[in-house]
Amino acid sequence: MTEDLLALIQKWINNVPTVILGSGASVPYKIPGMYDLGNYIKQNCEFHEDKDLTTFNAFVEKFDETEDLEASLLEVKVTKNVVDAIVSKTWECINNADLKAYDKIITSEYKLPLKDLLSHLISTSDHKVSVITTNYDRIVEYASSEINAYINNTFTQNYIGKSTTNISRILPANLYGYSGIVEILKVHGSLDWFKSGEDIKYQFPLRKTIPQGFMPSIVTPGVSKYEETHMEPYRTIFSKADLVIESSKSFFCVGYGFNDSHFQPKLIDQIKNGKPIIVLARTLTEKTKQSIVDNNCKNYFLLERAGDNQTRIYSSKLEEPIIEESNIWSFDEFINYVIK
Repeated sequence: MTEDLLALIQKWINNVPTVILGSGASVPYKIPGMYDLGNYIKQNCEFHEDKDLTTFNAFVEKFDETEDLEASLLEVKVTKNVVDAIVSKTWECINNADLKAYDKIITSEYKLPLKDLLSHLISTSDHKVSVITTNYDRIVEYASSEINAYINNTFTQNYIGKSTTNISRILPANLYGYSGIVEILKVHGSLDWFKSGEDIKYQFPLRKTIPQGFMPSIVTPGVSKYEETHMEPYRTIFSKADLVIESSKSFFCVGYGFNDSHFQPKLIDQIKNGKPIIVLARTLTEKTKQSIVDNNCKNYFLLERAGDNQTRIYSSKLEEPIIEESNIWSFDEFINYVIK
């Protein structure tokens, strides 16, 4: 990579981009992806009612055929009991992996490049950084805690947190003892969020099990995904995400495949209008390239693995993709190369 290209990437990072995290950002911490999650659901759900068994078996058959969890749940209409079981098993699968990752993060067995990025951005900004993520896991919360940032995620930060919209008005200047604010917009929910039988939303941090009488407040793949997002706290979160995207100077994406229909149209509009974007991925999805390269966006760098110690770089500043002899496509190496 030429010095001019590196300097441009560093300039975009120093402009404090909105950070967007997809499932690929959690893979290094052994958080299951959609395929592994589908297998977990298939192997761990049990039903006794005929109508539940019939629809669940139809889902399993479709998943075995397609190996695509979301497509299978969109195509097969399952009963409410099956939906509830899928939500619970999704939470269980991701939560088990997340708590194992948490142990390894606090003992420094796992590197946390997101921590280094957030630390850099908070120190070069007005002490506030926004992160939008489709992930349920707590990796971004762990990284924010490592840098002693205050977490603003539309819930009060207590052992029994309540959903609120007023907390977003807290300013870094009014916080003492914190490095700044990380605003975390979890558009598909969080492992820490639960809803009561009266549909009141709570945040119960680091639960090992689902509290009796509650359901996880997460947006799982399938038809219910679209129903859930019309309710709180998601309406507030999507409104905030749209405002953040509109006001952002640039965007930095890790492991995000441009497959989310909720906030993505707003994001694509902004980058088509010239706002810079950097995307890191092991393998760039076709949707990513269609959304950015094929849309003739004006300011972009897309980095993906090209082979052992090789990175393929697409850029609006290059006539053709180039191969860089490094692993700069990986989040950890990117941070070492660009920031440290």
